[in-house]
Amino acid sequence: MNEIPPAGPRLENRLPDEGINSSTEHPLKEFAWLVGASLATLLVVVLLVGWAARWLAPHIPFATEVALAKRLVDREQKPADAARSAALQAVAQKVAAQMGLPEGMELVVQYEESKVVNAFATIGGRIRVHSALLTKLRSEDELAALLAHEIAHVKHRHVAASMGRGMALGLLLGVVSTDAGAAAAQSALGQATGLALMGYSREQEREADEAALKAVHALYGHVGGAMDLFAHLGEVNPDEPPTALSTHPMSAERLKAMQQLAAEAGWPVTGERTPWPTALSCGASQPANPGGTAPPCQAS
Repeated sequence: MNEIPPAGPRLENRLPDEGINSSTEHPLKEFAWLVGASLATLLVVVLLVGWAARWLAPHIPFATEVALAKRLVDREQKPADAARSAALQAVAQKVAAQMGLPEGMELVVQYEESKVVNAFATIGGRIRVHSALLTKLRSEDELAALLAHEIAHVKHRHVAASMGRGMALGLLLGVVSTDAGAAAAQSALGQATGLALMGYSREQEREADEAALKAVHALYGHVGGAMDLFAHLGEVNPDEPPTALSTHPMSAERLKAMQQLAAEAGWPVTGERTPWPTALSCGASQPANPGGTAPPCQAS
């Protein structure tokens, strides 16, 4: 006679205990943790993107920048402005010849009527010089130092790196507001209208200052013009914020650093200044800065 095996465990579908998916934490607290963790993660991503942008910038073909500049930056100029741009371009080419630019790296320097005392480099080797800034300079030496500084930013691809940081900032702002993020990204790409996103690091500024000093010495045999430039710029904006709150070192600090560098390299800080370029003066009614002492035309 066959024996009946003992019954095994009985299988059945049981309802889960009540409250198994409930949390004892307050919903707002959980939401705050979720938002905080998301923002922290995004911040890390943004920082990594900013760092990667600086590292990748030199490896992006310069032709890519040029193509973007032709779409976003280049524009037609009035005949009078075009003539002054040509004069600035001529000085820039003299300076660039001393700076060993990579093959295929082009420069396009343009004069721009503006009451803002400024000059800046943007994508594709485009450099803008405002008329108000030119009124502060007294010799070709100073102009050459100014252009050399901006050319150094182009040479070392600081512009592309800063644009990458701007795009990263747009990503971060997009979490708070889609419109704010899009505006920041557009400013970073637009360059000319997004200068607030284009601030260079102190390290980049020092690198550009040193390159400018070296180029001016090679061109004129002394660095007096570079010293004049920073002295005059320091007079333009005496109320700059403290160094710790600024992306640019104060003019006095930069001047001191350049004086120290010149001393270490044995470069003279005095010498004859080259007269202001005639094409950048206002015409027959104003001297063409003979001896580099008379100011160029006044900004309108």
